[in-house]
Amino acid sequence: MIEEIYYLDEGYIKVTAASVGISSRRWTCINAAKIQEDNYKSLMNDNRFDILPIVEEDGTTNEFYKTDSPNNYVNIKKQTITYKDVLPLDTSIHEVIKGFVVDNRTFYFLTYQSRITGLITLGNLNCRQVQMYIFGLICELERILCDFIENDLTEGQIKEFMIEKSEVNEKWKETLDYYQMLVQTDLENKLTAQLYLIDFFSIIDHFNLNEKLGYSKKKWQDLTSINDLRHLVAHPTRSLLNKDNDVSRLWRRIGKIEDLTFRLKQLREKIKH
Repeated sequence: MIEEIYYLDEGYIKVTAASVGISSRRWTCINAAKIQEDNYKSLMNDNRFDILPIVEEDGTTNEFYKTDSPNNYVNIKKQTITYKDVLPLDTSIHEVIKGFVVDNRTFYFLTYQSRITGLITLGNLNCRQVQMYIFGLICELERILCDFIENDLTEGQIKEFMIEKSEVNEKWKETLDYYQMLVQTDLENKLTAQLYLIDFFSIIDHFNLNEKLGYSKKKWQDLTSINDLRHLVAHPTRSLLNKDNDVSRLWRRIGKIEDLTFRLKQLREKIKH
């Protein structure tokens, strides 16, 4: 039955360049026939734009103004849009972020059937859609990490570890106490359901389970920076990119999530067979 494909859909969050960028119907631009002296400079300065599309009389966009450096509106040059400046509007946000880093770019014009129809810049990454995309990656990772731990450790081992940690860390004690309360009221039967991402990393490190995934102790500890990214996307009012977290760092952390998720899935398939 054709409808079966909908039931088999794993429900991954699909975010495209178009859903993050801005349509040419809504962008701020300048009409080619209305360019006078430095009026484009004031338009860019007033809006704090580093990119300003130039729209021709026929509605097409073939050129744009660009600042030499961000937020510097003294030196602005007119440039022709080339193939390096464009991406199809349905390009995944994963590939967009990769392009920003690998090709050292700050923007792309978006195309539909070779026609310029929109624009995406680094600043557009600070939006709800990108947060949802990254949060989806992290949620999947947490679920697989939980399964990995439950397959290798008994609840008794996890509990013993938590009791030991409770002696020096009040957070672990609070988690245990809360779990016990839920058990007594028949509201919970899995200890791992009370753990956070950083707790999974600590448990795996303690029991040297990182070796099963091919990570050294140092490499495994480096992966804990994923938790910093989780904090960012879990608080929607925080900017994903800022002076301390640029797009290169974001891309590295996404790579860590994808690498760990891949290894966990590969190990899971190996165990099945």
